[in-house]
Amino acid sequence: MRLRRGFTLIEVLVAMTIMGIVTGAVYKLLVNSQRLSLAQAEQVSLQSNVRTGSLVVPNELRELNTVLAGSVPQNDIITNNANLIEYRAMRGLGFACQTAAAGATTLRIAKSSWTGLRDPAANSDNLYVFVDGDEQDVDDDVWQQVAVTAVSSGNNCGGTPSFDLTVGALPAVTLNTPVRLFEVMELKLHQADGQWWLGARSVKTGENTQPVLGPLTAGGFALTYLGSNGAVTADKNAVKSIRVSVRGLTEDAVRANGSGTLGRPEETLVTQVLLRNSIRP
Repeated sequence: MRLRRGFTLIEVLVAMTIMGIVTGAVYKLLVNSQRLSLAQAEQVSLQSNVRTGSLVVPNELRELNTVLAGSVPQNDIITNNANLIEYRAMRGLGFACQTAAAGATTLRIAKSSWTGLRDPAANSDNLYVFVDGDEQDVDDDVWQQVAVTAVSSGNNCGGTPSFDLTVGALPAVTLNTPVRLFEVMELKLHQADGQWWLGARSVKTGENTQPVLGPLTAGGFALTYLGSNGAVTADKNAVKSIRVSVRGLTEDAVRANGSGTLGRPEETLVTQVLLRNSIRP
């Protein structure tokens, strides 16, 4: 009798069924792993985004100074709203290497004395020039504001490198007079391309607001202004600390833990920054 080798139809169907089940399980595992990886990547990006905001904004605001009932040069906050702040951002400090008579329009700063975020820039920057007045009387000391209209470099500090600034009329400037450079900036919750961002712009030059961090939720950048006693204050000259809340969301919709419905997870980080010359309550 002739023997035939092979599989019966039942055996083939069983094998195909088992293979289908295993293949489906492997495919589902791969899809879930991919979804989980995407969700984790978006979560990492979200956390990094929020942490960056909670570091950058306080560092920018930490240099601000306020004095209750003080003069304009003593108060660096110009506008303070819940989702917007306009302020004088300090960009550098240097010392005059030459004297200047009252009314002069040229100020020279030794480059060796300069420290700050960047070099002076024309049109966007202003200076605070320290006026000592009576050396025996601290009450008459003031910082006088002058605009910077042109900047050049030279070797006019006794043959050493200098910043040569063309400015508005100066007060009388003595040797080694401190000079502080500032730029009027605006930070705010900004909408662009259908999403919300932390936006920034230089006010004096009329720049458009540029997104610098995000995306955020609709109320994802919030500022709370606190006085010396820790209570909320509406008086910009009484602000001694600022609570900064940054609430971000993922750029793309993901499935949390690789399953569930599509959504955009959110995360909030709140920090509080004490302003310059302020005493902690």
